[in-house]
Amino acid sequence: MQRTRCLWLLACGVVAGIALSGCRSPSLPRSGYASAEEEGVMTVELDDHDYDLATAGIAREMTQRGLPKGYVVALGPVDTRECPYDVRVIQMQKSLQVLLNKENTLKFMSAVDAMAGGTAVQEIYKIIQFNWMKGNPIDVQDLQTFGKLANVNGILFGRVSSIERRLPGRGIEITYRFVWELSNTETGLLELSHEEKIRKNVRQ
Repeated sequence: MQRTRCLWLLACGVVAGIALSGCRSPSLPRSGYASAEEEGVMTVELDDHDYDLATAGIAREMTQRGLPKGYVVALGPVDTRECPYDVRVIQMQKSLQVLLNKENTLKFMSAVDAMAGGTAVQEIYKIIQFNWMKGNPIDVQDLQTFGKLANVNGILFGRVSSIERRLPGRGIEITYRFVWELSNTETGLLELSHEEKIRKNVRQ
């Protein structure tokens, strides 16, 4: 009798344990990444989607401008001093390269790759970069010399700035402004000028 009672109590305990474990929510996996189905959290800083928008605009402008097939573009200096947030210039280079390769009309390289020819082209680029960062006019002769030494037809210059303001409640509106200028290294003339704005509203 005593043994039967003990077995009955043990069975009740097992059933109760199973019932309680069934009511408990399963623990979520710990991960620093959002799943592909989730939108994720928007931040004030530039993310992958923003870089896609910023590069798609200038890539579309260059392909629609009717530049000659095989036209080689080098991404030159990009001034980011008026943006307090990190701007990944190398990522923009890669995104532009992918877009233009898919379009298959223009060729693209970074200024670093273009300067692989030697110290002479590096010195010319330093002068061009200095003038761009200082807001000085780019010297036509410097452009032409760089184009010949680096075998490029144009240099794409960029400026990235941002303005932010507080929203009612706990929020920030930030507007990123991308300004692009493509200069022809053969004529020294400005091929095109393009502006892209990205506005983000972030609740805190």
